[in-house]
Amino acid sequence: MKLALCSPIGLFQGASVLLLCSLIGSEPVQATLDMPRSESGAAHTHVLPVFGQQLGFNLPAGWKQAYHEEQAGMFMAEFVPEQEALNQWSALFCVQGFKDMAESISPERFLDTMAETYKSTCDGEVVYQKLGDTEVDGHAGFHAILGCTAMPNMHGVTPLNPKAYASTPQGEIGYYTVVSGNKDLYLLHKSMRGAVFSADKPPLQADNSQDFISTLVPFSLK
Repeated sequence: MKLALCSPIGLFQGASVLLLCSLIGSEPVQATLDMPRSESGAAHTHVLPVFGQQLGFNLPAGWKQAYHEEQAGMFMAEFVPEQEALNQWSALFCVQGFKDMAESISPERFLDTMAETYKSTCDGEVVYQKLGDTEVDGHAGFHAILGCTAMPNMHGVTPLNPKAYASTPQGEIGYYTVVSGNKDLYLLHKSMRGAVFSADKPPLQADNSQDFISTLVPFSLK
């Protein structure tokens, strides 16, 4: 995919960094986008200190933290199933924090900006379905479904990908929640990747979105 590692410099450049969670690596895996494979076993509560607050969620059994980075006012942690990796995944959960952005942009506008940026990386059609307002421990938020029917897998050289390569396009779609904290903005999203799909029949929609994230919720922000 087309984005490279970067730092959030300025509001809208910061929004483009959001795509890193799904773009850092993308060798294809043998998976479809019917719905993710079963996440059996007990989940456990996972809490991350992100700037001035504690961000919590349930991590399904059989998942691992695969990446963590903090730089230039941005926090990111990524989780994948234990048998997968950042350059080869069918399901991914990502947590990001953006320092001192809560008063600069609303959660809905943040997702709108992200959806616009997403178009520049998608060779198919972008699916963007707003699910409306939400909240986490009294903090205002907004959630939506965002995906691409055919995402190009074109990679330049990065610290994680030492050789440039291209592979077959895949469909990618996820559930995104953006929350305004006391000072900072937080993003939690779960994505799945597999075969290309049709924009009029995306595998993730409002009616199955809660099932899709059921093993991760409730989110918390203290």
